[in-house]
Amino acid sequence: MRLACLALLAALLACPAGCDGPAAPPTRPMVVVSVLPQAYLVERIAGDLVDIQVMIPPGAGEMYEPTVSQIAAAARASLYVKVGHPNFPFEAQWLDRMVGEETPVVDASAEFQRRDSDPHVWVSPASARRMAENIGAALVKLLPEHRDALLERQSRLIDDIDELDEEIRTMLAPCRGRTFFVFHPAWGYFADEYGLVQRSIEHDHKQPSTGHLVEFEIAARESNARAIFVQPQFPREAADRIGDDIGAEVIVVDPLQRDWLAGTRHMAESLARTLAP
Repeated sequence: MRLACLALLAALLACPAGCDGPAAPPTRPMVVVSVLPQAYLVERIAGDLVDIQVMIPPGAGEMYEPTVSQIAAAARASLYVKVGHPNFPFEAQWLDRMVGEETPVVDASAEFQRRDSDPHVWVSPASARRMAENIGAALVKLLPEHRDALLERQSRLIDDIDELDEEIRTMLAPCRGRTFFVFHPAWGYFADEYGLVQRSIEHDHKQPSTGHLVEFEIAARESNARAIFVQPQFPREAADRIGDDIGAEVIVVDPLQRDWLAGTRHMAESLARTLAP
């Protein structure tokens, strides 16, 4: 009995008043991003050093309206990573409402040459490389004690981007100057980088008029288009109809895929297969 009492006393001394269980693990900084490909870049650099919240979820488009819980998460973020293009609809409408003045915000596409009306900055390797550098610098500032590990992981990510860039240049070299046809004009930076021309059915998030559909079909037919590219966030009925009329394959590609490397490679391989002379 005496031994049992001594053991109980030792336990009470070891656990101060109010102790009701093991200490909670330290919380990790929350990094909030606008689109899924940014989450991939943050993950590759920061690993499990941060928690990541993505504002535009899988399957949603650029006009997405955040939920109350997402707005609350953005308000308590340790870092917000924005796409940075002034015409990106989600950020233009919601960013200032979500983040406070004291929340650090990094412009992922800062110092990259942006196309005037095209907010899909992240789709090309050159822009992804710049984003990785900007995000890496912001993470080092957020987590200075992990500087060496962050810079090492950033370097490996940029090596992977550069390796993919070389692969794409080789596979698309025979296709330079050719036109590819899309539903939503999300691949302009990619087209510019590899000497291609993008032509789209949809403009400014508006359903195309009958006249525009006819013009698009005529252009696709005259170009002997073998594919029309659609993305899962938009209806594909118009693309399917035109594809049936001209005998073109309809291919799903997602510029908002979380695994940026895999999504970019899939787009390049699809273009190489359908544009090759």
